[in-house]
Amino acid sequence: MSRPEAVRRELARRDALARVADAAAGAFRFLERWAGPWIDLLMRLRLAQLFFVSAVIKLAHWDNAIYLATHEYPVPWMDPVTAAYVGVTIEFAGAILLALGLATRAAALAMAALALVVHFNYLALDGNLLQAALFSWLVVRGAGALSLDRLLSRGLADSALPFAAPILSAFAGITRYVAPIGLLLLRLWIATTVAAIALRYALPHDTAQWLPLASAPLIVAPVALLFAVLLATGIATRFAALGVMFAVFLVPGAGAGFADRALWLFLLAVFVIEGAGALSVDALIASALRDRFPQLAGKPAFALDDVPRVVIVGAGFAGLACAAALARKRVAVTLIDRHNYHLFQPLLYQVATASLSPGDIAAPVRGLFREHFNVRVLLGEVDGVDTAARSVTLGARRPSGGSSISSAGPPSRVVSGRRLAVRRRPKHPSSTICEYVA
Repeated sequence: MSRPEAVRRELARRDALARVADAAAGAFRFLERWAGPWIDLLMRLRLAQLFFVSAVIKLAHWDNAIYLATHEYPVPWMDPVTAAYVGVTIEFAGAILLALGLATRAAALAMAALALVVHFNYLALDGNLLQAALFSWLVVRGAGALSLDRLLSRGLADSALPFAAPILSAFAGITRYVAPIGLLLLRLWIATTVAAIALRYALPHDTAQWLPLASAPLIVAPVALLFAVLLATGIATRFAALGVMFAVFLVPGAGAGFADRALWLFLLAVFVIEGAGALSVDALIASALRDRFPQLAGKPAFALDDVPRVVIVGAGFAGLACAAALARKRVAVTLIDRHNYHLFQPLLYQVATASLSPGDIAAPVRGLFREHFNVRVLLGEVDGVDTAARSVTLGARRPSGGSSISSAGPPSRVVSGRRLAVRRRPKHPSSTICEYVA
């Protein structure tokens, strides 16, 4: 095999590995960016529902609430009547704040303390421990994007309110430095529970009361131990958490009711979305992959000096399709359009009838390719094409390329170049596909 052929195959192999790694990273980013806020909202609403219903029942039967605070779960360091008022206040106000995502960390901290007080002074139920675990995560992580906290934080940092900026900075520091520790402790807690169930190990009472053993899924020992090791070490954490989630559905624990199973699913969903955190083997693997494939960290994956250059004129459907197809290839792409946005013309009639605003059907072109270092977007109108020099005239500028594609309007065609082809779809003659020909 000749050296150029060997180099070409090595580059092809690295590109294939990079595509796989990039696809996995993209899927994880999608989970965190789009699924994460909705899971966070559903989790907060579920926890708020449990505490709100409890508060309403106690308020409707206040004498029973006083009796329970006096005889069933007395707090040694607090008067029973005061304890009843404090408990109901935390349940009622905390549930509302949690559902709205307002002052989420403070509400979650108070509700976590209340859940632990009930667990250790009244009934030692798995639900109390699972609730406390979820509340603890909300304390260190804060509410997600679908919350008033996140909405208000955008303006509070620049407001004149005293201590607003330092408080927001402190919360950001907690999220950055304490959240990885919280993920580690939660992983170890779940791994210990799963391993104890698999080994049928009789734990001391003082230790067992801290673990949700009754509601843990009944996984066969070898698989359970594998999941426990993966979770404890932070290896393939998302997949291990998914495996335990399936087990919660298929083989729930003997004492697992619907409420406990839902809490287990929310807790495991945290790892599916967030991953294992910085204190894990997964983080070390991700760091090594970013070093080997710089594009995963948003850095150039290859130099743009000796790669084919392509100039695409027009950021319509065909131009964007070609640029998107070439964005992951070893090609330097220049995309030129007279506007800085892509207009989705099929919905223009809805703008004309005031059903949509113009911004709903116009997307900034640069935003579409901001994660692709090899795509450059230029604003301007092309005056001409020099096929001999393989360049286009853009005012005083002359962007050059080994290939030029005109996609200013249908039909799209190849102006010059031997490494690109634009073909029509048989069933969709008005649309085009840009393919890179090796």
